[in-house]
Amino acid sequence: MSELKKTPLFEQHVAGGAKIVPFAGWQMPVSVSGIVQEHEAVRKAAGMFDVSHMGRFRLAGSGAATALDYLTTGRCSALDNGKFLYTMLLQPDGGVIDDLLVGRESDDVFLIVVNAANADKDWEHMERVCTELGGCTLKDLTGQLALVALQGPDSRKILQALLPSGDAARLEQLEYYRMDNYELLGEQTVISRTGYTGELGYEIFVRAGQAEQLWQKLLDAGVTPCGLGARDTLRLELGYALYGHELDSEHTPLEAGLGWTVDLSKEDFIGKSVLVKQKEQGISTRLRGVITASPRQIPRPGYALIAAGKEVARLVSGGPAPSLGAGIGTAYIPAGLAEPGTKLRMELRRDTVEVEVVRPPFYRQGTVKA
Repeated sequence: MSELKKTPLFEQHVAGGAKIVPFAGWQMPVSVSGIVQEHEAVRKAAGMFDVSHMGRFRLAGSGAATALDYLTTGRCSALDNGKFLYTMLLQPDGGVIDDLLVGRESDDVFLIVVNAANADKDWEHMERVCTELGGCTLKDLTGQLALVALQGPDSRKILQALLPSGDAARLEQLEYYRMDNYELLGEQTVISRTGYTGELGYEIFVRAGQAEQLWQKLLDAGVTPCGLGARDTLRLELGYALYGHELDSEHTPLEAGLGWTVDLSKEDFIGKSVLVKQKEQGISTRLRGVITASPRQIPRPGYALIAAGKEVARLVSGGPAPSLGAGIGTAYIPAGLAEPGTKLRMELRRDTVEVEVVRPPFYRQGTVKA
Protein backbone atom coordinates (compact mmCIF):
# COMPACT_ATOMS: atom_id res chain seq x y z
CA MET A 1 0.00 0.00 0.00
CA SER A 2 1.47 3.36 -1.03
CA GLU A 3 2.03 6.08 1.55
CA LEU A 4 -0.69 8.70 1.82
CA LYS A 5 0.21 12.04 0.26
CA LYS A 6 0.11 15.38 2.06
CA THR A 7 -0.92 18.74 0.63
CA PRO A 8 1.28 21.82 1.19
CA LEU A 9 -1.21 22.79 3.93
CA PHE A 10 -1.07 19.55 5.92
CA GLU A 11 0.92 21.04 8.82
CA GLN A 12 -1.52 23.94 9.01
CA HIS A 13 -4.40 21.49 9.39
CA VAL A 14 -2.63 19.59 12.15
CA ALA A 15 -1.70 22.79 13.98
CA GLY A 16 -5.31 23.95 13.73
CA GLY A 17 -6.63 20.80 15.38
CA ALA A 18 -8.29 19.32 12.30
CA LYS A 19 -9.43 15.72 12.30
CA ILE A 20 -7.36 14.06 9.57
CA VAL A 21 -8.65 11.13 7.53
CA PRO A 22 -7.41 9.24 4.46
CA PHE A 23 -9.19 10.39 1.29
CA ALA A 24 -8.36 9.44 -2.30
CA GLY A 25 -4.76 8.67 -1.38
CA TRP A 26 -4.26 11.87 0.64
CA GLN A 27 -4.30 12.85 4.30
CA MET A 28 -7.12 15.41 4.43
CA PRO A 29 -9.06 17.30 7.11
CA VAL A 30 -12.63 16.05 7.50
CA SER A 31 -13.55 18.71 10.08
CA VAL A 32 -11.95 21.39 12.23
CA SER A 33 -14.55 23.12 14.43
CA GLY A 34 -17.42 20.80 13.47
CA ILE A 35 -19.25 20.09 10.23
CA VAL A 36 -22.40 22.08 11.05
CA GLN A 37 -20.43 25.11 12.25
CA GLU A 38 -18.27 25.05 9.13
CA HIS A 39 -21.32 24.60 6.89
CA GLU A 40 -23.05 27.59 8.46
CA ALA A 41 -19.91 29.73 8.20
CA VAL A 42 -19.90 29.24 4.42
CA ARG A 43 -23.62 29.97 4.10
CA LYS A 44 -23.48 33.10 6.30
CA ALA A 45 -19.93 34.50 6.09
CA ALA A 46 -16.89 32.72 4.63
CA GLY A 47 -15.08 29.41 4.86
CA MET A 48 -11.95 28.05 3.22
CA PHE A 49 -11.09 24.60 1.97
CA ASP A 50 -7.80 22.99 1.06
CA VAL A 51 -8.57 21.28 -2.25
CA SER A 52 -4.94 20.79 -3.24
CA HIS A 53 -5.55 17.05 -3.49
CA MET A 54 -7.44 17.59 -6.75
CA GLY A 55 -5.47 17.03 -9.95
CA ARG A 56 -4.36 20.07 -11.93
CA PHE A 57 -3.17 19.59 -15.51
CA ARG A 58 -2.24 21.94 -18.31
CA LEU A 59 -2.84 20.97 -21.93
CA ALA A 60 -1.01 23.10 -24.48
CA GLY A 61 -0.45 23.11 -28.21
CA SER A 62 -2.18 23.86 -31.48
CA GLY A 63 -4.17 20.61 -31.19
CA ALA A 64 -5.26 21.12 -27.58
CA ALA A 65 -8.78 22.41 -28.32
CA THR A 66 -9.43 19.63 -30.86
CA ALA A 67 -8.24 16.99 -28.39
CA LEU A 68 -10.47 18.32 -25.62
CA ASP A 69 -13.50 18.42 -27.93
CA TYR A 70 -12.97 14.72 -28.62
CA LEU A 71 -12.16 13.82 -25.01
CA THR A 72 -15.03 15.64 -23.31
CA THR A 73 -18.77 16.07 -23.69
CA GLY A 74 -18.49 19.87 -23.99
CA ARG A 75 -17.27 22.15 -26.75
CA CYS A 76 -13.99 23.34 -25.24
CA SER A 77 -12.90 24.89 -28.54
CA ALA A 78 -15.68 27.48 -28.15
CA LEU A 79 -14.41 28.75 -24.79
CA ASP A 80 -13.30 32.36 -24.61
CA ASN A 81 -9.94 32.98 -22.99
CA GLY A 82 -10.41 33.10 -19.23
CA LYS A 83 -13.62 31.03 -19.29
CA PHE A 84 -14.21 27.70 -17.50
CA LEU A 85 -16.45 24.84 -18.59
CA TYR A 86 -17.86 21.99 -16.48
CA THR A 87 -17.69 18.84 -18.57
CA MET A 88 -17.20 15.04 -18.54
CA LEU A 89 -14.75 12.40 -19.69
CA LEU A 90 -16.66 9.34 -20.92
CA GLN A 91 -15.97 5.73 -21.70
CA PRO A 92 -16.98 4.49 -25.17
CA ASP A 93 -20.13 3.00 -23.57
CA GLY A 94 -21.16 6.41 -22.19
CA GLY A 95 -20.22 5.72 -18.57
CA VAL A 96 -18.49 8.59 -16.79
CA ILE A 97 -14.73 8.40 -16.24
CA ASP A 98 -14.73 11.73 -14.38
CA ASP A 99 -16.28 15.17 -14.22
CA LEU A 100 -13.85 18.05 -14.54
CA LEU A 101 -13.33 21.75 -15.07
CA VAL A 102 -11.62 22.96 -18.24
CA GLY A 103 -10.48 26.57 -18.36
CA ARG A 104 -8.97 28.32 -21.38
CA GLU A 105 -5.89 30.28 -20.31
CA SER A 106 -5.02 31.38 -23.85
CA ASP A 107 -5.72 30.28 -27.43
CA ASP A 108 -3.70 27.05 -27.20
CA VAL A 109 -3.43 26.53 -23.41
CA PHE A 110 -6.03 24.95 -21.12
CA LEU A 111 -6.08 24.48 -17.34
CA ILE A 112 -7.83 21.28 -16.25
CA VAL A 113 -9.00 20.35 -12.72
CA VAL A 114 -9.94 16.72 -12.04
CA ASN A 115 -11.03 14.70 -9.02
CA ALA A 116 -8.28 13.41 -6.75
CA ALA A 117 -9.53 9.81 -6.80
CA ASN A 118 -9.46 9.78 -10.61
CA ALA A 119 -6.34 11.84 -11.31
CA ASP A 120 -4.13 8.91 -12.34
CA LYS A 121 -6.66 7.27 -14.65
CA ASP A 122 -7.67 10.65 -16.09
CA TRP A 123 -4.02 11.41 -16.85
CA GLU A 124 -3.48 8.05 -18.56
CA HIS A 125 -6.68 8.38 -20.58
CA MET A 126 -6.04 11.96 -21.67
CA GLU A 127 -2.36 11.42 -22.41
CA ARG A 128 -3.14 8.39 -24.58
CA VAL A 129 -5.73 10.25 -26.64
CA CYS A 130 -3.55 13.35 -26.95
CA THR A 131 -0.63 11.23 -28.15
CA GLU A 132 -2.86 9.58 -30.77
CA LEU A 133 -4.24 12.90 -32.02
CA GLY A 134 -0.98 14.85 -31.74
CA GLY A 135 -0.39 18.58 -31.60
CA CYS A 136 -0.61 18.98 -27.82
CA THR A 137 1.25 18.17 -24.62
CA LEU A 138 -0.17 17.38 -21.18
CA LYS A 139 1.66 18.59 -18.06
CA ASP A 140 0.89 17.74 -14.41
CA LEU A 141 0.85 20.88 -12.23
CA THR A 142 -0.49 19.22 -9.08
CA GLY A 143 2.81 19.30 -7.20
CA GLN A 144 3.58 22.89 -8.18
CA LEU A 145 0.29 24.53 -7.26
CA ALA A 146 -1.83 24.42 -4.15
CA LEU A 147 -5.55 25.06 -4.53
CA VAL A 148 -7.53 26.94 -1.90
CA ALA A 149 -11.29 27.48 -2.17
CA LEU A 150 -12.60 30.61 -0.43
CA GLN A 151 -16.39 30.39 -0.30
CA GLY A 152 -19.27 32.37 1.17
CA PRO A 153 -21.04 35.73 0.87
CA ASP A 154 -18.07 37.57 2.45
CA SER A 155 -15.46 35.90 0.22
CA ARG A 156 -15.13 38.74 -2.27
CA LYS A 157 -14.38 41.49 0.24
CA ILE A 158 -11.97 39.23 2.13
CA LEU A 159 -10.03 38.38 -1.01
CA GLN A 160 -10.07 41.98 -2.23
CA ALA A 161 -8.31 43.02 0.97
CA LEU A 162 -5.34 40.82 -0.02
CA LEU A 163 -5.00 42.36 -3.50
CA PRO A 164 -3.58 45.70 -4.75
CA SER A 165 -6.33 48.27 -5.28
CA GLY A 166 -6.41 47.85 -9.05
CA ASP A 167 -6.69 44.08 -8.85
CA ALA A 168 -9.27 44.35 -6.09
CA ALA A 169 -11.40 46.47 -8.41
CA ARG A 170 -10.97 43.94 -11.23
CA LEU A 171 -12.02 41.10 -8.93
CA GLU A 172 -15.35 42.87 -8.50
CA GLN A 173 -15.95 42.35 -12.24
CA LEU A 174 -14.87 38.69 -12.42
CA GLU A 175 -17.88 36.76 -13.66
CA TYR A 176 -19.04 33.29 -12.65
CA TYR A 177 -16.94 30.49 -14.16
CA ARG A 178 -14.18 32.84 -15.26
CA MET A 179 -10.55 33.17 -14.19
CA ASP A 180 -7.88 35.86 -14.36
CA ASN A 181 -4.41 36.65 -13.04
CA TYR A 182 -4.06 38.83 -9.94
CA GLU A 183 -1.15 39.97 -7.83
CA LEU A 184 -1.42 37.99 -4.60
CA LEU A 185 1.36 37.81 -2.01
CA GLY A 186 3.64 39.55 -4.48
CA GLU A 187 3.16 37.07 -7.32
CA GLN A 188 0.84 36.69 -10.30
CA THR A 189 -1.75 34.11 -9.29
CA VAL A 190 -4.70 32.56 -11.13
CA ILE A 191 -8.00 33.11 -9.31
CA SER A 192 -11.24 31.64 -10.64
CA ARG A 193 -14.85 32.44 -9.77
CA THR A 194 -15.73 28.80 -9.13
CA GLY A 195 -16.62 26.55 -6.22
CA TYR A 196 -18.58 23.60 -4.91
CA THR A 197 -20.85 25.22 -2.33
CA GLY A 198 -23.51 27.23 -4.14
CA GLU A 199 -22.27 30.47 -2.58
CA LEU A 200 -20.24 33.33 -3.97
CA GLY A 201 -16.69 32.02 -3.99
CA TYR A 202 -13.26 31.76 -5.54
CA GLU A 203 -10.62 29.12 -6.10
CA ILE A 204 -7.01 30.29 -5.79
CA PHE A 205 -4.26 28.47 -7.72
CA VAL A 206 -1.42 29.58 -5.47
CA ARG A 207 2.19 28.41 -5.77
CA ALA A 208 2.73 25.51 -3.34
CA GLY A 209 5.44 27.39 -1.46
CA GLN A 210 3.04 30.26 -0.72
CA ALA A 211 0.08 28.15 0.39
CA GLU A 212 0.78 28.40 4.12
CA GLN A 213 1.18 32.19 3.92
CA LEU A 214 -2.15 32.51 2.10
CA TRP A 215 -3.88 30.20 4.59
CA GLN A 216 -2.57 32.27 7.51
CA LYS A 217 -3.68 35.52 5.87
CA LEU A 218 -7.19 34.11 5.54
CA LEU A 219 -7.16 32.86 9.14
CA ASP A 220 -6.11 36.33 10.28
CA ALA A 221 -9.05 37.74 8.31
CA GLY A 222 -11.42 35.54 10.32
CA VAL A 223 -12.18 32.94 7.65
CA THR A 224 -13.35 29.59 9.04
CA PRO A 225 -11.21 26.60 8.00
CA CYS A 226 -13.44 23.81 6.71
CA GLY A 227 -12.99 20.12 5.97
CA LEU A 228 -14.37 17.46 3.67
CA GLY A 229 -17.46 16.95 5.83
CA ALA A 230 -18.81 20.46 5.30
CA ARG A 231 -17.76 20.33 1.67
CA ASP A 232 -20.05 17.32 1.26
CA THR A 233 -23.08 18.77 3.06
CA LEU A 234 -22.76 22.03 1.14
CA ARG A 235 -22.48 20.39 -2.27
CA LEU A 236 -25.29 17.93 -1.52
CA GLU A 237 -27.72 20.73 -0.66
CA LEU A 238 -27.09 22.14 -4.14
CA GLY A 239 -27.36 18.73 -5.78
CA TYR A 240 -23.79 18.96 -7.10
CA ALA A 241 -22.53 15.59 -8.29
CA LEU A 242 -19.67 13.76 -6.58
CA TYR A 243 -17.79 11.12 -8.52
CA GLY A 244 -18.21 7.68 -6.99
CA HIS A 245 -21.69 8.68 -5.82
CA GLU A 246 -23.88 10.53 -8.34
CA LEU A 247 -21.39 9.85 -11.14
CA ASP A 248 -19.78 6.54 -12.01
CA SER A 249 -18.83 4.29 -14.89
CA GLU A 250 -22.26 2.61 -14.82
CA HIS A 251 -24.34 5.70 -15.59
CA THR A 252 -24.31 8.29 -18.36
CA PRO A 253 -24.56 12.08 -17.95
CA LEU A 254 -28.11 11.89 -19.34
CA GLU A 255 -29.20 9.52 -16.57
CA ALA A 256 -27.47 11.78 -14.04
CA GLY A 257 -29.54 14.77 -15.13
CA LEU A 258 -26.46 16.44 -16.61
CA GLY A 259 -27.53 16.49 -20.22
CA TRP A 260 -26.72 20.20 -20.28
CA THR A 261 -23.02 19.27 -20.16
CA VAL A 262 -23.35 17.26 -23.37
CA ASP A 263 -23.04 18.89 -26.79
CA LEU A 264 -24.47 16.34 -29.19
CA SER A 265 -24.01 18.79 -32.07
CA LYS A 266 -20.26 18.17 -32.01
CA GLU A 267 -19.00 16.05 -34.86
CA ASP A 268 -17.73 13.37 -32.51
CA PHE A 269 -16.56 12.67 -28.98
CA ILE A 270 -15.93 9.52 -26.97
CA GLY A 271 -19.28 7.99 -26.03
CA LYS A 272 -21.39 10.17 -28.34
CA SER A 273 -23.09 7.36 -30.26
CA VAL A 274 -24.34 5.76 -27.04
CA LEU A 275 -25.77 9.04 -25.76
CA VAL A 276 -27.50 9.73 -29.07
CA LYS A 277 -29.15 6.31 -28.94
CA GLN A 278 -30.09 6.73 -25.29
CA LYS A 279 -31.72 10.09 -25.97
CA GLU A 280 -33.70 8.63 -28.86
CA GLN A 281 -34.91 5.59 -26.90
CA GLY A 282 -35.56 7.35 -23.60
CA ILE A 283 -34.00 6.98 -20.18
CA SER A 284 -35.19 4.21 -17.89
CA THR A 285 -33.55 5.48 -14.69
CA ARG A 286 -32.98 9.02 -13.47
CA LEU A 287 -30.95 10.61 -10.72
CA ARG A 288 -33.29 12.25 -8.26
CA GLY A 289 -33.21 13.61 -4.75
CA VAL A 290 -35.21 12.48 -1.73
CA ILE A 291 -35.97 14.52 1.37
CA THR A 292 -37.21 13.47 4.80
CA ALA A 293 -39.72 15.25 7.01
CA SER A 294 -37.43 15.33 10.05
CA PRO A 295 -33.76 16.31 10.56
CA ARG A 296 -33.46 13.21 12.73
CA GLN A 297 -34.16 10.99 9.73
CA ILE A 298 -30.78 11.07 8.01
CA PRO A 299 -30.42 9.27 4.66
CA ARG A 300 -27.10 7.55 4.11
CA PRO A 301 -25.46 6.03 1.00
CA GLY A 302 -26.65 2.48 0.50
CA TYR A 303 -30.04 2.90 2.19
CA ALA A 304 -32.82 1.20 0.24
CA LEU A 305 -35.79 3.02 -1.29
CA ILE A 306 -39.02 1.04 -1.40
CA ALA A 307 -42.21 1.29 -3.46
CA ALA A 308 -45.16 -1.10 -3.12
CA GLY A 309 -43.15 -3.18 -0.68
CA LYS A 310 -40.24 -3.74 -3.08
CA GLU A 311 -36.78 -2.22 -3.20
CA VAL A 312 -36.51 0.06 -6.24
CA ALA A 313 -33.22 1.88 -5.62
CA ARG A 314 -30.41 2.55 -3.18
CA LEU A 315 -29.10 5.94 -2.17
CA VAL A 316 -25.81 7.00 -3.71
CA SER A 317 -25.43 10.03 -1.40
CA GLY A 318 -27.12 11.11 1.79
CA GLY A 319 -26.75 13.19 4.90
CA PRO A 320 -28.11 16.09 6.91
CA ALA A 321 -29.02 19.39 5.27
CA PRO A 322 -28.22 22.01 7.94
CA SER A 323 -29.68 24.81 5.82
CA LEU A 324 -33.03 23.01 5.52
CA GLY A 325 -33.48 21.17 8.82
CA ALA A 326 -34.07 17.89 7.00
CA GLY A 327 -32.28 14.81 5.75
CA ILE A 328 -31.52 14.57 2.02
CA GLY A 329 -30.12 12.03 -0.39
CA THR A 330 -29.82 11.08 -4.04
CA ALA A 331 -30.53 7.87 -5.92
CA TYR A 332 -30.99 6.48 -9.41
CA ILE A 333 -34.74 5.89 -9.44
CA PRO A 334 -36.82 4.10 -12.12
CA ALA A 335 -38.29 6.71 -14.47
CA GLY A 336 -41.85 5.78 -13.52
CA LEU A 337 -41.19 6.74 -9.89
CA ALA A 338 -38.95 9.74 -10.56
CA GLU A 339 -41.63 12.43 -10.82
CA PRO A 340 -41.10 15.11 -8.15
CA GLY A 341 -43.65 14.74 -5.36
CA THR A 342 -43.69 10.93 -5.51
CA LYS A 343 -43.67 9.36 -2.07
CA LEU A 344 -41.40 6.42 -1.34
CA ARG A 345 -40.31 4.58 1.79
CA MET A 346 -36.70 4.56 2.93
CA GLU A 347 -35.16 1.92 5.14
CA LEU A 348 -33.88 3.54 8.33
CA ARG A 349 -32.34 1.22 10.84
CA ARG A 350 -35.04 -1.40 11.60
CA ASP A 351 -37.93 0.67 10.30
CA THR A 352 -38.94 2.64 7.20
CA VAL A 353 -39.80 6.31 6.87
CA GLU A 354 -41.52 8.28 4.13
CA VAL A 355 -39.39 10.35 1.76
CA GLU A 356 -40.44 12.65 -1.05
CA VAL A 357 -38.81 12.59 -4.48
CA VAL A 358 -37.49 16.00 -5.52
CA ARG A 359 -35.42 17.40 -8.34
CA PRO A 360 -32.21 18.93 -6.92
CA PRO A 361 -31.08 21.46 -5.94
CA PHE A 362 -32.53 21.07 -2.46
CA TYR A 363 -31.28 24.53 -1.42
CA ARG A 364 -31.78 27.56 -3.68
CA GLN A 365 -30.72 30.65 -1.76
CA GLY A 366 -26.99 30.74 -2.47
CA THR A 367 -25.31 33.73 -4.10
CA VAL A 368 -23.01 31.86 -6.45
CA LYS A 369 -23.94 33.95 -9.50
CA ALA A 370 -24.44 37.30 -7.76
